[in-house]
Amino acid sequence: MLARAFGLQPGEGKTFEDTANHWAQSLISAARDAGIVSGSSDQQFDPDVPITREQMAVMIVKAIKADASGGALTFKDKDSISAWARQSVASAVANELMFGYPDQTFRPLDNASRAEAVSVIARALQKKQ
Repeated sequence: MLARAFGLQPGEGKTFEDTANHWAQSLISAARDAGIVSGSSDQQFDPDVPITREQMAVMIVKAIKADASGGALTFKDKDSISAWARQSVASAVANELMFGYPDQTFRPLDNASRAEAVSVIARALQKKQ
């Protein structure tokens, strides 16, 4: 969804082994070429595995080239945010691309729903304009 929304064009970059025959192979390749995704390893992307909210934060911050830093996180579950995603989560929240829940949690390891992804992408596109 992110690659389509941002109009990313596939380049000559490397294709992940597990996306060679996948319907989204060119979109995944475009997102990789743009530096938005990196896969679970150099050869694997796991295209059919849902993404987590913290992964979504990392991708959207990279997509809009936002400063990957933000204010202090105040979520009750802030210690559950992976170290590699913490700055991107802070940036996504500071830039009002993502929000926490009414119970003051972020739920970084929960799978991102399609509705959440669409909302985040829509807000990112508005910021980009």
